[in-house]
Amino acid sequence: MSLKKQSDPFVQACEDYMGGDDNAQIIINSNKADSEEVSISYFFRSYDEMPDLEKHALLLCDGKVLDIGAGTGSHSLILQDYGLDVTALEINPGLVNVMKQRGVKNAIGKNIYTFSGQKFDTLLLLMNGIGLTGDFDGLRNFLKHVKTILNPGGNIILDSSDIMYLYEEEDGSFLIDLSDDYYGVLEYNFEYKGAKSEVFKWLYIDYEQLKFYAEESGFDCELLLEGDHYNYLAKLTLIT
Repeated sequence: MSLKKQSDPFVQACEDYMGGDDNAQIIINSNKADSEEVSISYFFRSYDEMPDLEKHALLLCDGKVLDIGAGTGSHSLILQDYGLDVTALEINPGLVNVMKQRGVKNAIGKNIYTFSGQKFDTLLLLMNGIGLTGDFDGLRNFLKHVKTILNPGGNIILDSSDIMYLYEEEDGSFLIDLSDDYYGVLEYNFEYKGAKSEVFKWLYIDYEQLKFYAEESGFDCELLLEGDHYNYLAKLTLIT
């Protein structure tokens, strides 16, 4: 999961956890869901602690890999253990330091939209990493840019969720404001020990919308797995 520069509360929670506070918890606030308190240990989980969908995604990584929005580096560390050439890309410099402390060999603090100069076979975005695009315009810009850093036939491996369930009424119908943004565009901030990050947009995209924007941008799109809570794993392959 990628976190913006302003998310210092998250970084502080990570540093406290690494310093021995096993009970460190972050509060995640959203404009469309109840606040949620999450143990920071979740972001430091091992391969065995990961859901099957993430495990499968990691096994699909091939060649030179760019882990986009690498966060605390949990996925990059596993790929390193596999012997893959992996670069962990994270916009938050505090999280880059966390990754380096954890042993990620190649952690880079840059924005994906300006990252260039290298080519990759696999782009990895887990924990709904595609959410960093914010909305459909951001997704279009993202797909346009990453075509410049993908090798011919390269893949994007990502997971996301269809969060329509947040809008379900007691009678089973769904109440959506059609004049509003796409229902999967949420606003978030993080809170830890009274400090709050700035609010940022995050995109949860249903598979059919993902497929539309992927094909529009010159990618084949394949649904690989469906999870048990409206989530899914997909592969986008650059058409040559």
